[in-house]
Amino acid sequence: MLSRDIPGPPSPFGALLATIVLMFSLLLPKSKSDLNEMGNESRNTVHQRVIEYYLQNQPNVSFRFVAKFFHIHGDYATVKRWFDRYDGTILSLQQQMRSGRPQILNQEEIDQFITRVICSHNRMSRSIKYSKIMDLIHQKTKLNISTRTVQRYGKKNGVKSRKMIKRTAKEISSASSESIAKLRRKLQRISNKKIIFLDETHIKINEAPRTTLVAPGENPYVIVTDSSSYAARYDMIAAVVGDQILPSIIYSPADRKTKNVKGINSNMLIDFMENILCPSISTLDYCPIYLVLDKSHIHNISKIKEALGNFECMKSVEILVMPTQAAKRISPLDNSLFHEWKE
Repeated sequence: MLSRDIPGPPSPFGALLATIVLMFSLLLPKSKSDLNEMGNESRNTVHQRVIEYYLQNQPNVSFRFVAKFFHIHGDYATVKRWFDRYDGTILSLQQQMRSGRPQILNQEEIDQFITRVICSHNRMSRSIKYSKIMDLIHQKTKLNISTRTVQRYGKKNGVKSRKMIKRTAKEISSASSESIAKLRRKLQRISNKKIIFLDETHIKINEAPRTTLVAPGENPYVIVTDSSSYAARYDMIAAVVGDQILPSIIYSPADRKTKNVKGINSNMLIDFMENILCPSISTLDYCPIYLVLDKSHIHNISKIKEALGNFECMKSVEILVMPTQAAKRISPLDNSLFHEWKE
């Protein structure tokens, strides 16, 4: 055999080229089919196929190559994590429950220092902020906890930040609350057709709407001709029984000027009851037995009883006087009808 027929050692470039050709011959045909099949597989099955593919093609592929080829989020570190966890079964690749950050306070401490403190302030109608709770926790446990952590604990226990509803001390006193509740319980046990609500209100002639649309960066200013409390106004006396609004009366500035009065007085109220309210009720198929009023100075109980006594169907009517600041919670006139009229 001639010496020229004996093959010499391969060059470095030739060896590298042969390795690349072998790698692509192993990867391309199978990997493309793998990608098509993996489209309909579950996540854990995909993880298993990637790891098995890596094992079958050792030592020609690396974690980085597999991650780039299969477009794995997290690059080679994700593939390595799957490989370290894989024990030959698909169960080993399932996502495990994470322990998360360790809790600084246990559930009992969260209930004691956060939930119960907030509940006590709510029941006393006092405002409270998370900063105050942080100071309390520091005093009791000597722990420095961030506002974010305390907010997370509060949210976990259902605590929400709400807009405050301002109430006076007299309004939330136990005696006032009990008197309002007592009247509401009594009215709830009576048919609406047997209850008359009577009230008065007013609206200024030049009164502007209470709300307006405002574009970003603009101010909600509205030009009015007269905004003082002495502006000319209309006064209204209205009554409602059951689901019916009875005829009302409206006094204009000219009407009050004719009567030489500045507003509605008790005599005007009695005129309304004798001339409008009682005749309207006498035409109904049923007769109310309760008249609900607020503590207005024009509601003279003796005069009202005398006016009702002139009508047969109103002789047995019982007059109920609402406690102070209770109209918004009891009277349908003060809640919706007057508001709609003013709007």
